[in-house]
Amino acid sequence: MSLSVLELIAVELERRLKTLAVGSTYDTKLSEVIRPKRLETYTPKHLQVVLTQGPSERIDELSYPGNPPAVAYRQTFNIRCHVMPSERSCEAVDKVINQMRADIISVVCTPQAAWYQFDGQSIDAAFESEEPILSEGIDGINLPIAIVYRTDENDPYTRRA
Repeated sequence: MSLSVLELIAVELERRLKTLAVGSTYDTKLSEVIRPKRLETYTPKHLQVVLTQGPSERIDELSYPGNPPAVAYRQTFNIRCHVMPSERSCEAVDKVINQMRADIISVVCTPQAAWYQFDGQSIDAAFESEEPILSEGIDGINLPIAIVYRTDENDPYTRRA
């Protein structure tokens, strides 16, 4: 089964995030990275990332005429970072969140030269304004990232430059 350009971007973003869950040189060692399934329930954990797709929008000014035309989209992905330290932890929650944020941005932006291309599938990417996560027992932040990509108008499996 072939994957659409959008799914290839999501897979690459997930792969980069998962490098923090295995033996890496970063200070943050994620407990897990999840892309929730439709009927899946998961238990929030300390240093957990939940990756979901947010809103998508068509960008007419970046689309090209042609046969077939190239259509540009901006897809937002939400990188929800959960922090639930032990009650015995003396470390400030904000310190843990700041470290997790920094390591996630660093790992997503690797390789540094063309990180925004997500393995050649996109044309631009940028982190958007962070949003705090404050719920019962869970602290953290949402790091939205907007990724711009182009496909054939009639074929979302064909990447266009």
